[in-house]
Amino acid sequence: MGIKAFMVSFILTSILLSVLYLPTKLVIPITRFNPMSTLNIVQKSNMTYPVTFAYLISASKGDIIKLKRALHALYHPGNRYLIHLDYDAPAMEHKEIAEFVSNHPVFSSLGNVHIVGKPNLVTYRGPTMLVATLHVMSMLLRCCKWDWFINLSASDYLLVTQDDLIHAFSGLPKDLNFIQHTSQLGWKRNKRGKPIIIDPGLYSKNKSDIWWVIKQWTLPTAFKLYTGSAWTVISRSFAEYSIIGWDNLPRTLLLYYTNFVSSPEGYFHTLICNSADYKNTTVNHDLH
Repeated sequence: MGIKAFMVSFILTSILLSVLYLPTKLVIPITRFNPMSTLNIVQKSNMTYPVTFAYLISASKGDIIKLKRALHALYHPGNRYLIHLDYDAPAMEHKEIAEFVSNHPVFSSLGNVHIVGKPNLVTYRGPTMLVATLHVMSMLLRCCKWDWFINLSASDYLLVTQDDLIHAFSGLPKDLNFIQHTSQLGWKRNKRGKPIIIDPGLYSKNKSDIWWVIKQWTLPTAFKLYTGSAWTVISRSFAEYSIIGWDNLPRTLLLYYTNFVSSPEGYFHTLICNSADYKNTTVNHDLH
């Protein structure tokens, strides 16, 4: 009987402790968890600038030379840079760009150039292009202070210096979003709005083209479609809304654009123009 009483007492005590302890673990702020442990989130530059930019530089297999050139042209100590090299790129290219960044005297000393450690497999014209952008955007929101997010490819080369760009943006309201957009779909109505596609990159590690579904869908009535350039300059506020949207529009549109051809040419455009909070913050130009 003594052993049974002890076991019953032990079990009841364990349950009580679990009830008291588990809720304390469940309410730990998300900031305690750091998925970016490989990033140096403290920038080492002591200088301050009126505005700063966070850059996504996307690269694919064979883009290493162009990527290095673009990074040198874009670099500024006040900005943040996150490189996304496609999962499909050879391991040697991933290693080469990692060594290039870590061994560069300026990049390594200031600690404002990073590489996505777990890159996505990106399919041309598929939603995985959008997924990679949102992935990087969320990482940059988590780690760094900046005012505007700019997505570029390794093939891009800026025509103005970063100092000139900072000066030009320093007098602008920080809620402006430079997104070239239109609701006049034209040929895209039938070539973009109605086809249904499946992106194998969402579930496969093997690179392949998007799949076209025979059946088409009608244009949505719950929101109005917009289209435009895939290149954007997005404010931090709108980036936060896109990632953690306080209404359900960002998630609804993300589900819709999962089966949409060239979703980067429509997601942010449709999101901002259908949002009551942000539809008046757009400048109809991508600055690209």
